[in-house]
Amino acid sequence: MEKKYFLLIFFAFLIMSAGYGQEINFARFGIETKDSHIPQGLKVGDMAPGFTGYDQKGTQVELKKLLEKGPLVLFFYRGKWCPVCSRYLNNYQDSLKIITDQGFNVVAITPESIENVEQTVKVHNISFTVIYDCQEKIMKDYDVMFNVTKAYQDKIFNSLSTDIAKNNGRDAARLPVPATYIISKEGIIVAVQFDPDYKIRASVKWILQNLGKAF
Repeated sequence: MEKKYFLLIFFAFLIMSAGYGQEINFARFGIETKDSHIPQGLKVGDMAPGFTGYDQKGTQVELKKLLEKGPLVLFFYRGKWCPVCSRYLNNYQDSLKIITDQGFNVVAITPESIENVEQTVKVHNISFTVIYDCQEKIMKDYDVMFNVTKAYQDKIFNSLSTDIAKNNGRDAARLPVPATYIISKEGIIVAVQFDPDYKIRASVKWILQNLGKAF
């Protein structure tokens, strides 16, 4: 009996170890790993880095002033060329009132140029704040930015007719992991959704389940 029990525990351990030991195929998601920083994202309990930027209306937006009005849902998206981002932005807009009714502001950060931000806002009828990270500083500070592999750049160009670097108004292609951070009024990160797989993002359900942590 003891031997059978031991074997069950042993095989369960092997299964768990195999699952946790799997390495992420970063290249599959366009993340350059050779001589390049691999983003890990900030963690729950970290102080949210301050930032200042300009929204789609040309209005200066500062994190400190946003938090004076209430807690914040901050998320990153890749660009108007990304079909997954387009669906996600539509879902956010459709569910915006549910989130803002809880006393939260919503801010999106993107590397795409201000001209493309304006197009994105218009196409998706976005009413929440969208900030063009013109210096790529916000993406760096929140540890979501990565260099895009040449293979992935070619894939996007061939399949979506988009030059990522040009779409961002840059000489080099860099993108964010489309992470989501929920930030309390005190500026503390209370919930994080971060996954190198750009198809896996914070659902509205996840956001609503975690809003209470900001109070």
